[in-house]
Amino acid sequence: MKSGELVVTSLAAGLALVYTVPLFTGHVATQDWVQVLLSWCFVGALSRWQRNPVVSSALMVGLNVAWSVLWVAAPTNIGYTVWVVLVPLAVYTGRRHVQDIHGGKRGGGSHRGMWRATLLTAVAAAWCFISPFMWTWGEDFILFYRRPADAALTLLFHWAVIAVAYLLAASGAAEEEAEKHRSRMREQRLVAAREEERLNTARDIHDVLGHSLTLIKVQANAGLAAGTERESLELIRDTAGDALADIRLLVKGLRDEGPGLAPAVTAESLPAVIERFRASGMTVTLDAPERLSVPTVTAQALNKIVAEALTNAVKHQENPVARVAVEQGPEAIVVTIASVGRTQPQPGAGTGIVGMRERARATGGTFEIEHEDNKVTVTAVLGV
Repeated sequence: MKSGELVVTSLAAGLALVYTVPLFTGHVATQDWVQVLLSWCFVGALSRWQRNPVVSSALMVGLNVAWSVLWVAAPTNIGYTVWVVLVPLAVYTGRRHVQDIHGGKRGGGSHRGMWRATLLTAVAAAWCFISPFMWTWGEDFILFYRRPADAALTLLFHWAVIAVAYLLAASGAAEEEAEKHRSRMREQRLVAAREEERLNTARDIHDVLGHSLTLIKVQANAGLAAGTERESLELIRDTAGDALADIRLLVKGLRDEGPGLAPAVTAESLPAVIERFRASGMTVTLDAPERLSVPTVTAQALNKIVAEALTNAVKHQENPVARVAVEQGPEAIVVTIASVGRTQPQPGAGTGIVGMRERARATGGTFEIEHEDNKVTVTAVLGV
């Protein structure tokens, strides 16, 4: 039993005991036994309030109809009852748990849920005509139906309470469905972004390495045809053929199943990133090992973070001077990009910083950025 069910069931059981105890203390009439039976039925209905809300709601309304019939039929005044508060609760619960009201499932399930909620609300609205509060009594304690004006006001009050319960439930259900939709859209965008990145990587590897290795193999075959340096050319041909096959397997793996290991990032890759910025007139120094053996995701993160940090320096600092330092450890590499230059405020959405942070976290690492006067320091720890 859920915590909410336990609370309401305990309260209902306490109220049922209030009706039960008099059975053992004095004269008992038939309506007293019926009240006790209905009270414990309410307890049973509330015990499934959260786990089976549709059945529980229907029982709460049905039992209130039965209680109202008893109220009118009893030969003596049995007094008002607290059980009537369960009618708006039943309307709220029945409407709140209608699934897929804005999409998702189509057809039977959603329509049946709405019909059940509508039918339950209609029965509750009809019950208002025989609600115990629609009756009153005079000095002789004989029940009589309220006079027209008084009855109309009382009926409108009943309907207003039910309408509020229904609208609150509808609003809550709509907000929940909207949040589910937003969550699905976020997940779809994330999957699409990952898929696009994987396909881009596969295309780049194929274009840059696949074509180059194909040319090597063609040249080796040409050398063999000429009959020169046969052993060396055979070795070149076989090595290039194996490498080309490996590249094709890597491309297939990236397209079909996800990232694998990319060729190691070496001193020839990071300087290529740095050179693009030097060509634009920026002063950049690089302090990095000759070779960095890292997985694909870490290699991509390293290059992208360095490029984005230097791009930000060019955009937001005047004549920046930057230093890029890379240190490799057994479990992570640490890249630090420090740039010095007078700050030039420029409008931006901050997506670049978010992207760097996400790339670092994707490797199991961390990302930090610090501002001190005219110096900006970006530090990323990337898992290997």
